[in-house]
Amino acid sequence: MLEAGAKVPDVGASDQDGNRVTLRGFQGHKLVVYFYPKADTPGCTAESQTFRDLKDQFAAADAEIVGVSRDTVESQKKFADKYGLNFPLLADTSSAICDAFGVIVEKNMYGKKSIGIQRSTFLIDPDGTIVKVWPRVSVEGHGKAVLEAVRSR
Repeated sequence: MLEAGAKVPDVGASDQDGNRVTLRGFQGHKLVVYFYPKADTPGCTAESQTFRDLKDQFAAADAEIVGVSRDTVESQKKFADKYGLNFPLLADTSSAICDAFGVIVEKNMYGKKSIGIQRSTFLIDPDGTIVKVWPRVSVEGHGKAVLEAVRSR
């Protein structure tokens, strides 16, 4: 997993509207990139709704928000529309972004092993340097903790 001090990789994917989005395209602004395992599942929905509800406060601190999962553009679109998500959701179907950030891990749930996205968040400063990483995110209170970190930068 990428750590604080690393430069944001030059990767991107299509958002829920089919537009190509690169993470380096956000340089000049703070950027919050959060990785979630699957659109429209309980934890991912709660996390995304929190970022949605705090979006104006992030914007006031000159920060953009981008969500990333390996869902399709169509799944991301349904997810965004269903919950009024007001920021880009990237459809990383090739896993290029996930692999570049190192968020693909082996998971063990109820004795069943699988490979998937570890819920993680990265705060990137305006010059493209990762300044804070939240690995293995617990959804409750996470959005507010990220907002506090953004405000303190």
